[in-house]
Amino acid sequence: MSKFIPAHKNFRVIAIAAPVPPYTGYPLDPPFRSRFQARFVDPLRSSLALHTPSSASHAFVAKLSEIILSIQLSSETSSSRPLSTTLFLSKPALSPFPQTALTKLNALFATFPPGEVVSPAQLTTLLLAIHPQLVCAPAQAWVLLKRLVGEAGLGHLITPSSSDSPPQGLLGYVIGAIDRVGERTARVTFSHSLQALSPVSVNVPAGPNTLFPFPFPSDTSRLGFIPSPRFMGQLTCLLQAHALGWDISFLPPAVPAATASTSTGTLVRVFGQLLGYASGVAQVQKASVIHLYKEVGGREVMMRRKVDDNGATSWEPR
Repeated sequence: MSKFIPAHKNFRVIAIAAPVPPYTGYPLDPPFRSRFQARFVDPLRSSLALHTPSSASHAFVAKLSEIILSIQLSSETSSSRPLSTTLFLSKPALSPFPQTALTKLNALFATFPPGEVVSPAQLTTLLLAIHPQLVCAPAQAWVLLKRLVGEAGLGHLITPSSSDSPPQGLLGYVIGAIDRVGERTARVTFSHSLQALSPVSVNVPAGPNTLFPFPFPSDTSRLGFIPSPRFMGQLTCLLQAHALGWDISFLPPAVPAATASTSTGTLVRVFGQLLGYASGVAQVQKASVIHLYKEVGGREVMMRRKVDDNGATSWEPR
């Protein structure tokens, strides 16, 4: 009995990882299990609940949504259908899409309409944007995705390691202009690589400082960095995610085959200066750095642990 640590009388379990297929986790001891009620959140139903399809949805979105839902369904239960059976058996290689994938997909196409054809490189970047875990997925997962995309008539999908296309933002867009339209609002204009498509202007939140002019001046010594094509592609992705109101924790690489990435510190600093969250260019701005590890959840981003006078620990906002 000396090995057991007594729990406080107000001890509460907010969520657990229950070892119920297809999930892995550790159960609570019986005394704890009797103290709370469990509720199972169906990933497929929650994805559909978050997703509000539009009547004007792109045909590409409808077909890709069917693939995502098939993968979600097959990851939860086996089926006698060949597609579901194949996916179910390949579950360790191809993980389910996040529950926000359908919502992000629909919002992205509604705001940034692509051309008639989505190129293989754009499709690869799109999948990485809505399913970041694919960046470290094995080759088996990409082979399966290739087959599903081809059977759906969405074109040819390439793996990140085989892409040699020029750097671009999501769905082929690049930054065109940034102008202030309000005290806390800026208008970002995106141009498409296809001249036939009209530019897209989106009002986004901005800071109170003066916006650094864009396009950048030709004198790179004043910038303190070189705006390479890959950097501009990453910056475009960051601005698109900001325009869509996403909580940004991952950006797909502007060149999926690239083994190196643009400097995160420089990218975030320039992003802040373009939108008035920071002033100046060459000087280093004050920023908060939070180290996240695989085992760390999202709560650590917004809250931190504190110890009171009695030695008890709790969470408080950062």
